[in-house]
Amino acid sequence: MIHCRGYRFVEQKSSNAGHSPETNPHRDSGPLYSALTTGRASVSRKTEWTAQEDQRALQAEIRQQLDTSHRRAKEIILRGGVAIDGNVVTDPGFRLRSGQQLRMDPDPPRLRTAHRKMVTEGLEILHQDRQVLVVQKPAGLLTVATEEGENEITLQTEVYRRLRHEGEKRPILFIVQRLDKDTSGVIVLARTPEARDAIKHQLLNTKFKRRYLALCKGTPRQEEGICDFPLHTDARNKRVRVARPHDPCKSAITHWKLQKKMGDHSLLEVHLETGRRNQIRVHLGHIQLPIIGDEKYGVTSPWIRRAALHAESLTFVHPKTLKEMAFQVDPPADFTECLSALEKTAPKS
Repeated sequence: MIHCRGYRFVEQKSSNAGHSPETNPHRDSGPLYSALTTGRASVSRKTEWTAQEDQRALQAEIRQQLDTSHRRAKEIILRGGVAIDGNVVTDPGFRLRSGQQLRMDPDPPRLRTAHRKMVTEGLEILHQDRQVLVVQKPAGLLTVATEEGENEITLQTEVYRRLRHEGEKRPILFIVQRLDKDTSGVIVLARTPEARDAIKHQLLNTKFKRRYLALCKGTPRQEEGICDFPLHTDARNKRVRVARPHDPCKSAITHWKLQKKMGDHSLLEVHLETGRRNQIRVHLGHIQLPIIGDEKYGVTSPWIRRAALHAESLTFVHPKTLKEMAFQVDPPADFTECLSALEKTAPKS
């Protein structure tokens, strides 16, 4: 072995603020309202504004903005007609913060439904109880919304939507770990504050184990190794890199092991000791084993259109029963097809 040194998401009760239907004789009228509730737009403009009040329920905000009823405002939100800071929010009880940017789309696109089906294909709830929920995340799906995301459907919102569809009135989800958008594989979410704290504590020790598979350009000289390189995030562009002297940074440790050589490509098994953003991608690129398909930190590839990184397994101790729980998911088709192509094109030894 070589050793290289170097949300919580809580639905809250909707506010009853606003005018009552009896004192609102002009509610449920007008082209903007009609378009939002029927999906047939008679106007092409979008309505945008800035939230002025902290902790106000989204449903109450929409009701006031449209001068409509609580029921109609809720329907508009559930149909995906409202975006906050560029991300569609379908929770009527979502609590706003002053300064957030809201947008109502007079024609919630029918394509949104098709887009949801596309980006969530392969998403599967593997296990759920009152404490935790384990999910198989497909590549191409954000774990949570980002500031840059424009109308992004996320793992967080999709799981919430599915739980609501199954009959849960107020699902509670806490994000305790994240997978990059391009990364497929298994991930756990907490369902209570106690479970969240317990899992976050496990993330700091060896009880929480994560194993990944990565297809890389290049072949290592050793069979296994450790990348112990602190990471720095550029405040201007949010790009992560190995820290230089005097950079503000966070410790980051990645263990890797060679599984297979395929000409000038490799299949690596990767274990995380820490879980920094983009950690595996940055570390492997730093030791000249960039992940193929990763346009940001790795190298492009004709065989796969996303970073060839898969979170294969996850092991942790259940926060309530204290029993060890282990989950494993096979790589998706694009990963296995890429691996097969690399094997076929590799020179015969």
